Amino acid sequence: MVATVLILFSGLILYSEEWPPLSIVQSDSMEHSKDFQWNTIETGTTVIVKKVTSPSQIITYVQGRESNFSTYGEYGDVILYHSIAGYTVIHRAMFYLSWNGTMPCVQGYHKQPWIVVNKSYILLKDVGFTHRNEVIFISSFRGISGYITTGDNNLADSTSYISSLNAYVAADQNILTAPNGTAFPPVNFSSIVGVARGDIPLFGLYKLYFLSLFGKWNKWNEVPEGSNTYLALSTVAILVAIFFPYKRVIKKIRVK
Repeated sequence: MVATVLILFSGLILYSEEWPPLSIVQSDSMEHSKDFQWNTIETGTTVIVKKVTSPSQIITYVQGRESNFSTYGEYGDVILYHSIAGYTVIHRAMFYLSWNGTMPCVQGYHKQPWIVVNKSYILLKDVGFTHRNEVIFISSFRGISGYITTGDNNLADSTSYISSLNAYVAADQNILTAPNGTAFPPVNFSSIVGVARGDIPLFGLYKLYFLSLFGKWNKWNEVPEGSNTYLALSTVAILVAIFFPYKRVIKKIRVK
């Protein structure tokens, strides 16, 4: 049993090319529902991190919407990056922003009707599982290139509505700040840990609950409904599978 676990973990490390190869999600910023759902990233999900060595290995929302590539219930890749606040963020890469003088350039943009590009903002129409329009204001980081990122649920739950644009503000670069008040800039490729390539649902909750005993995690209200039930059932099923007396049962069947 131990040998099997070691082999599986070694294979995971070789695939990931990152250490650690796993990352546990601690908030609801990527959730698609208040109820537990499979194949989405939720509080307690353990994400498998895949190292990227080139920007070409990251498919953004804009690129994914054109090519019909999706992960975790939405177009584009979910990336993990080191933030200026000192913690790792796991959010969707919406597009890569670069600059031609004072004009923004969105990689993958070729005048699609669902994208608006001007000097002050980028507008993406009909985004996410709530089909909201998202506006990203870019004036504050003019001249700084990088990935614009958004948590799926941050857009769905955003209350920052711009009526003149019929759009919501939800990008990390517009809503997140470091402790000193500095806004998150576009994500430089060198800050990217990797992309999310697979996950183990629920079991990261054990670590979060342990951390809560020491006051290091307190987002109980962000755990989707039904998660604890599925976690308990899954745990019991695994323990039964491990400790079930297969040999004894098979022996009795053969004797009969």
